[in-house]
Amino acid sequence: MRPSRWSPARALALLLMVAVWAGSGVGVYLFLSTHRGTLANQAKQPIQQAKNGPLRRLPGTLYLVQDGTLYRLKTGTFTPLLRRAGQAAWSQPAIGADGQKLVVVRRDPAYSDLYLVNLAARTQAQLTHNANRTIENNHWALYPRLAADGSTLWFSYDPKDRFNSYNVVMAVWSMPLGASASQMRRWTTPRDYTGGDVQPVPLASGGVIYTKYALQASANRIMAQLWITTRAGSVGRALTPADDDCSQPSLSPDGRRLAMICTKGRQVSSIEVAAFDGTGIGPRTVLVSGQLAAQPTWAPDGLSLVYFAAHGLSGHFQLWRQQVPETSPPPTAAPSTPQPAAPPRGARVAPPTPTPTAPAASPTPTPAPVQLTTDLDFDATSTIAWHS
Repeated sequence: MRPSRWSPARALALLLMVAVWAGSGVGVYLFLSTHRGTLANQAKQPIQQAKNGPLRRLPGTLYLVQDGTLYRLKTGTFTPLLRRAGQAAWSQPAIGADGQKLVVVRRDPAYSDLYLVNLAARTQAQLTHNANRTIENNHWALYPRLAADGSTLWFSYDPKDRFNSYNVVMAVWSMPLGASASQMRRWTTPRDYTGGDVQPVPLASGGVIYTKYALQASANRIMAQLWITTRAGSVGRALTPADDDCSQPSLSPDGRRLAMICTKGRQVSSIEVAAFDGTGIGPRTVLVSGQLAAQPTWAPDGLSLVYFAAHGLSGHFQLWRQQVPETSPPPTAAPSTPQPAAPPRGARVAPPTPTPTAPAASPTPTPAPVQLTTDLDFDATSTIAWHS
């Protein structure tokens, strides 16, 4: 008679083997859990950040977002202004020229609205009403910016395609601050199925710079370009090549330089600055490269930028500062020297004395960026507002 494969001895051996496997697995897990590095560390709240060092020396007042809560940063101290409420998160603050008005996005799971915050009176006013009982009729309002006169609000908004609810693309709109939706004015026509036109930057001339997303045939992927348009409904024109994948425009306080993020289709990015004459940009200068950077924002004096960049194994986005060299004036042409009269035929002429050439001035090296925060995790899709 054939003996049973599951004898008591065999069953006991199997149970012991399973116990060893389980014990080894739990032991390894417990051992590794005591040796976890920064990858598993959770970000601190900004109010826990140290107040000394370069953060304290940062001039003016900044507004920035972590985990859906809007913080004010002044003299190294973070103060929460608008706290996240469940799934409703605050994002993308924009400051008025007077420093007293702040427009901020409130993002809910299926729509977003713009709110006006009076910092002095600590009041809020809802500017848009984009929620709808039918989810396909919800709207998104994002990337608010206030014009220099403080009376016009610019933002990105998704006009609905009544023939295709899946074609959700953003366009650039404007309206008088505090006006009703009936006074909204559409400025751009986005490309279908691309994400559209976002991140408007209003110009003193009345036009607007923005980021346009479109399918780049050579790369077979959607890439970003900076565009400018001077009147509502016009086609506008590109300021950067599509292959450079530039976005997130930021205009200096004097309106003469434009900062941007460019990736050239790669994962890492560079922060670049170019002179701006009101209609076009000059050659671009790379200030920072090799970082996963976002949201370059000019200081009120125009001498530096702050931005977010991922740092460490955690990949959390910290606040950084980069000094911006002043733009050198264009070289002036040397005065022309009159040529001497031709000597008589047959006369002996001394060879000309070569004119010494002044050595070319070497460019001033750009200082390295300075990391301002540690152990935090800012929202890199949210803009930074900086006021003096």
